[in-house]
Amino acid sequence: MDSPSPAEGSAVGTRAASGRLLPALALAALVVLAGCTLPSVGGGDDEDADGELTASVDWVAGDSEVLGNHHSPGVGRLPDTDGPAGVVVAHPLGGRGDSEGCRLLVVNGSGGERWRAPVPPEHCTIHAVADPAVADFLGGPTPEVIVSTTEVETVAYDARTGERRFAVSLTDYGYTTPLVANLTGADAPELVTQDVRGELFVVRPDGVVWRRSLGAYTFADPAVADFDADAAPELTVGLGDGRVIAFDGDGTRVWNTSVADAVVWATAGDVDEEAAVEFVVTTADGEVVALDGRTGATEWRYDGAGDLAAVGPALDGDGDGTTEVYVTGKDARVRALDGASGDVEWTSAPLSDAPLRSVPSATAGDADGDGQPEIVAVTGDGVVGVLAGDGTVRATFERDDDVSLYTPAVTADVDGDGRDEVLVPYGDGRLHAVSFD
Repeated sequence: MDSPSPAEGSAVGTRAASGRLLPALALAALVVLAGCTLPSVGGGDDEDADGELTASVDWVAGDSEVLGNHHSPGVGRLPDTDGPAGVVVAHPLGGRGDSEGCRLLVVNGSGGERWRAPVPPEHCTIHAVADPAVADFLGGPTPEVIVSTTEVETVAYDARTGERRFAVSLTDYGYTTPLVANLTGADAPELVTQDVRGELFVVRPDGVVWRRSLGAYTFADPAVADFDADAAPELTVGLGDGRVIAFDGDGTRVWNTSVADAVVWATAGDVDEEAAVEFVVTTADGEVVALDGRTGATEWRYDGAGDLAAVGPALDGDGDGTTEVYVTGKDARVRALDGASGDVEWTSAPLSDAPLRSVPSATAGDADGDGQPEIVAVTGDGVVGVLAGDGTVRATFERDDDVSLYTPAVTADVDGDGRDEVLVPYGDGRLHAVSFD
C-alpha cells in the first residue's frame, strides 16, 4: 500500500452538483476543462487586523497518473471515536485505462490511510470512482462509504474496515453522489443512486424499491426534500437534456419541467422564505434557474456569470435573515444572488486570472470557528478562496505548481479544533487538507 503523501507546509451539508469532466459522448463541446499566478485580491497567506486569514496545509493524501481527477471526497465520522481518529475521508481516484491506479482511498482526519478499494485495471478510467457519501444506510454499528464506479454498480463499504457490505447493479457507470434519505416514509432510509445514462434507483438493503429510466445523461446530484411542503419528501433530479423532474416517495412523477439546456450543477433550499423548497440549477450555457418545488415553475433566471457558471450553495451567508444563492463564474468571481429575486447582492474581486476554462461550484464552511459560515470557492486553475458573507476575500491558497481543479472543495472539521478545514481535490489526485487561521 502507498502511504499518504507528506504534508506540504503546516495548513458537511449538501454538496453542489458534479458537473466537472463531462463524458465526451454527451457534452464534449460544453465544457473545456483545464487549468496561475494569483492577483492581489486580499487575504492570501498574510494575516492582518482586518480579519484576513492565513492558509496552511495540514496534510496531503493520494496521487494519480492523470491530471484530470474531478470527483470530490466524502466526509463522515465513526461513532464513539473522537478527534481525527474518528473522521472518515473517502477520496476517489481515477487513472489511465488498463492501469492499476484507480481506487477509492479512505483516510482519517490526519490523512493516515485507513483502507483502499481498488478498481480493476480493465475498469480503470478517469471516471472510475465517482463522488462518495459517508452515511448509515445498512443500520449497522458503523456508517458506510457508498460510491458508484465503472464496475457498473453502487457499493457500500464498512467505513471502519473497508469490508464490502452491499452493492446494487447499475446500467452504466455512476457519476453523481449517492444519497441516503428517508424518501418513502419507511422505518429506515433508502439509498438513491443514478448512473450516467439516467437510470434512477431507490434501494433498500433487501432490494430495489423502484427505478425509473429517465432517458438522458445525468451530471447533477439528486436532492431529497419536502419540495412541495406537503409534509412528505420528494426526490428531484436534473438531466442532461434540460429536464428537471420531481418524484413522490413511491416514484410517482409530481412535475416535469425544462430549463432549455443541460443541467450541469444544482442545489436545493428554501431560498424565498415560502413553504416550498426550490431546486436551483445552472445549465451548460451558464444560466441559473430557480424552480418552485411545488410545480416546477420558473421563479427567476440569472445569466450574468456567463457560460460555465456553477451554482451552490444556498444559505444565509451574511446573517441578514434571508437566503443567498452563490454562483461562481469563468471570470473567477463569486456572486451572491438574492434568493427571492435572483438580483445580485454583491460580486467578489477575482480570485484568479480570467477567463477560466473550468468552474467548480462553491461550498460553505466555518473556516475561522466563529459560528458563521464562510463561502469557499475554487478556480479551475487551482486557487482556493475563502470569502466573508459580504464578499470580502479573507484568504486565498494555491500550490506552487500549476495543477488544475475541476471539482468543488469540501469543508469539515477533520482535526477537532472547532474550525472547518478545506479539503481540496486537485486534478493530479492529491487531496490537500488546508486550514485557515
